[in-house]
Amino acid sequence: MKVIDQLESKVLDWLKPLPHLPTNVTKWVSTNLWWITLVGVIASVIGVIVLFVTVLTAISLIGATSSFYGYYYTTSSYNWWSVVVLIVSILFMIATIVFTAMAVNPLKKMDKKGWNILFLLEVISAAYMIINAVISLNFLGLISGAIGVAIGAYLLYEIRSYFITVAKAVPAK
Repeated sequence: MKVIDQLESKVLDWLKPLPHLPTNVTKWVSTNLWWITLVGVIASVIGVIVLFVTVLTAISLIGATSSFYGYYYTTSSYNWWSVVVLIVSILFMIATIVFTAMAVNPLKKMDKKGWNILFLLEVISAAYMIINAVISLNFLGLISGAIGVAIGAYLLYEIRSYFITVAKAVPAK
């Protein structure tokens, strides 16, 4: 966790000179972030289901066209590579959903643990953005993903001061 703490302070140094949002906006976002996150989890579950159906459809279409056109053409490895890219996307989405769902209760309590989970998700998003750009050869997606991660990190750091570390209660003797 020490590496994450060092990364957190490094990102804080990068974002410190940027202009800040109004206090009433950051307060509203920080107190309502738990249910916004919950809505995101529900939408992401729907997205995973849609992607899973897309993978099954792609596999069936590739199988149907390769057997139909197999006599004239060889099966394109590009089609199968698209399926691999979709499967990697689904795996990252499932990991993101699990971590995001874990953040809902701490965010509701305004616990720093919830903020830390969201920060870790930003790091995972940055890693996924790079992996996805490499495996799908979509370097324009790398630029738009970097912009998205930067905006997410800015917004996350704007509300950072509202989340405190909740100390564990020491049992009385």
